[in-house]
Amino acid sequence: MDKNRSELFAHFSYDDSLTYEALLEAEEELTREVELLLQRAGAAHLDFTPMGDALMFQCVFEAHRLYVYRKIALEIAALLPVGVRGRLLCLDKDFTSMHVFWLRPGQWQEEERPIPVAPPDGLKVWHIANPERPEDDPAQSPET
Repeated sequence: MDKNRSELFAHFSYDDSLTYEALLEAEEELTREVELLLQRAGAAHLDFTPMGDALMFQCVFEAHRLYVYRKIALEIAALLPVGVRGRLLCLDKDFTSMHVFWLRPGQWQEEERPIPVAPPDGLKVWHIANPERPEDDPAQSPET
């Protein structure tokens, strides 16, 4: 049984002002420092994915503790070099809420976003044809 109740996703992007060498150096240091930070915070299943002009990571925690995510945001913002910005998405697996953090060198912002049980009004509804009821399948109706 999965004991991890919360997931953290991150996306860091690099300004065009960084040279290729500076980008590689920043990415290497950022990966090393963030990995150590996450391990100290109790993260498990760390997965870092460099994507050229971005760096992503994903990890899990046993509990959804906002104070832990705030500490992670604060510490990452403190170590971000000029020309690098990031976003964190912290998702509680019970789907009651998610927290989004925006990070820049020396600063961060956050917002809690509830995840409603019912979809918002006005969303397009997609229907699935029932194979046991051909009249529900537009491809099998006489008008086509």
